[in-house]
Amino acid sequence: MKYLVLLAGCGLGDGSCIEEVILTYTALDQHGCDYTPVAEGVSVPSIDHLTEQTAEKRNILIEAARIGRGRIREIREIDLEEYGALIIPGGLGLLNNYRNSERVKACMTHFVSSRKPIAAMCAGIDFLRLFLGNDLLADETKDLTAESYCFDAGKNIYYTPAFRKTAGCHTAQMGINAMIDALCQAQTVR
Repeated sequence: MKYLVLLAGCGLGDGSCIEEVILTYTALDQHGCDYTPVAEGVSVPSIDHLTEQTAEKRNILIEAARIGRGRIREIREIDLEEYGALIIPGGLGLLNNYRNSERVKACMTHFVSSRKPIAAMCAGIDFLRLFLGNDLLADETKDLTAESYCFDAGKNIYYTPAFRKTAGCHTAQMGINAMIDALCQAQTVR
């Protein structure tokens, strides 16, 4: 199965959380998964991560290519039918950069309507709630720790809080690994 990894740039404040992306790649590599990082090639205001002030405009795809491992593709070039699951690392860029993106909305609609699994972390739940409603995994996430994940069987959505509930990479890695492991196991059964 091929996995799609949605990136929103490079850097927590205006893109994808770099640590969550790398930990996702690591978990996917451990399971021998084939994955493709994607981003949309549009320019948006960036954030100076040192001062947290708005900075110049940057292209989301070019920024995401920094952590795309040479595999990054423009989301418009992707045939969504080729992918069996969507993985969404966190980062505020999801909310700021993709809130009004028709292409990203079409991607989300494809995975939800096809009942293909979606796995998200950290701010990824807020992003999913833009499309699926604020009650998505609301009760399940209240006491969820960074080392664990939850699952909405009706919508086929996995979630781990990652850096929303920890400052440590190892702890976030435990939750991401558990979520990716469950996702891969479910795909093997199908």
